Amino acid sequence: MKTVTNFDFQLKIDSETNRNQIIEYCYNLRLKTKHITNYIELNCLKELKFKTEEFGGIVITLMYGYDDNKWSNYDSPFITHSKSVGIYIRFDKKRYDSLKTDNEFREFIYEYIIDAFKKIETKYKIPSSEMLASYNELKEKNFVNEWLSKKKTDRSRKLLAELHCAVTIDKFILTLKVYQNKEEVYNKAILETVPDQLVYGNKMKKIVIEDEAIQILGIGDKVTFSLPLNSVLK
Repeated sequence: MKTVTNFDFQLKIDSETNRNQIIEYCYNLRLKTKHITNYIELNCLKELKFKTEEFGGIVITLMYGYDDNKWSNYDSPFITHSKSVGIYIRFDKKRYDSLKTDNEFREFIYEYIIDAFKKIETKYKIPSSEMLASYNELKEKNFVNEWLSKKKTDRSRKLLAELHCAVTIDKFILTLKVYQNKEEVYNKAILETVPDQLVYGNKMKKIVIEDEAIQILGIGDKVTFSLPLNSVLK
């Protein structure tokens, strides 16, 4: 049995002109969905632990420019090579390019989610109602996606360090908060990147409280940020 933990959007455009521009265009749409998919992964799928024998994720792939006469897989769910349940849906590029606001984009994506879930459920059972409820929960929070990622204590000095994450429609923000004797002595954003976990996830693997500094370490123990303790402690 597999636990469904991943939810993702992709965009594919069939064109040989301006390939770099097309790649950037597709990546930017995917980035803009991340504050939604990340919230559903953390606050719905992680807690739900929905199990299935065939797949561990859900991928909605928007398609543009492909010849309908040669493309027979639209609207038919399938299992991808990475063991996710996937669905191909035609992308309304003209409408997307006309969107003016972030909320218009979110409604645009929400319509695709509804459509994709209905088509996937003709063949595979997925936790669609719970995922849609999670989307609406995020909407009620004005699409503010924040969570406490890690914390570390030093009991001898009565220190507590916390890493707080936030994903918006256009960025990821990592904030370090430090408390001494339960009093906040430091609270600043220490990292801003695009909202792609492959980018920011490698930069925040652990917190280390040393004699002279608090360090945020990434993959391979590479230092992402170092805070000298003598600059904040009383």
